Amino acid sequence: MSNVPMTRPEEALAVHETTYFHSSTFVELEDGRILHAAGTIFTTSDDRGLTWSEPFECHDTEGNAVGGGGTSLVNLSNGGVGLAAMWRPPEGRVPTAKNTCLLFWRSEDGGQTWEPPVEVISPAVRTHAYQDVLLRTTSGRIILPVYTSLGQASGLNDASPPSTGKLVNGQWVGTAAHFFDPHFSCSFVCYSDDEGRTWEQNRDGELIILNDWNASYSYTNEPSVTEVGPGRLLMTMRTGLGRLFQAWSDNNGETWTRPQPTALAASTTPAQIRTLPNGHLLVV
Repeated sequence: MSNVPMTRPEEALAVHETTYFHSSTFVELEDGRILHAAGTIFTTSDDRGLTWSEPFECHDTEGNAVGGGGTSLVNLSNGGVGLAAMWRPPEGRVPTAKNTCLLFWRSEDGGQTWEPPVEVISPAVRTHAYQDVLLRTTSGRIILPVYTSLGQASGLNDASPPSTGKLVNGQWVGTAAHFFDPHFSCSFVCYSDDEGRTWEQNRDGELIILNDWNASYSYTNEPSVTEVGPGRLLMTMRTGLGRLFQAWSDNNGETWTRPQPTALAASTTPAQIRTLPNGHLLVV
């Protein structure tokens, strides 16, 4: 929760103080209940979000916890629910065990029971996802926008600085927001046409900002995608250039235009984009 007071608190229907941070995601189930997931914690609401159940955990049929970082839920066919999250494999499973991979869990009964997950991306690739970004298009294709990071994460004398830090008199000092990130990053999408059982990546590569081949590259990350028409998708991306950037796909996420700046000013922060029932777009 922010420490900035609400301007019109009397208009709030409900206020829920949580510590879920980069994880909250929601879907409406067939019976009208709302299922919320954050990391490996779940809650449900019977009154459209005004009140919530006590938190609980879910486990797959092999007994392992469902969920992880950057959680995203999506409705599947016939009352099913899918969940994608970042997961870090145990040491020794892969040479770069510090990397995270993206897993996808399926539930055929609205989140009551869960199948063991499948890998969306190999843990050999350092891949991340923003929360609540899974999209099911009108064709039934599931879109998961992701980003990968490149480069060293350590700082002076091989010490790991906070990603929100500045070096002052030889010491890393935390500052507000992402004023410095040690990695270069780029965005792409993964998609599934079989309810999340298998996954592919867009075929034209990662999305980075390059306006001139003689200029420097700029990063994109924490993408969010919405469908503005059948098969026509719009992606927003976080950048460090003072603007949200966007890219378009006219083939349901298989290829994308080069990222271009939007008219929306932004600090080094991500956005969520949604298509409203009247066709208008909402960016937060």
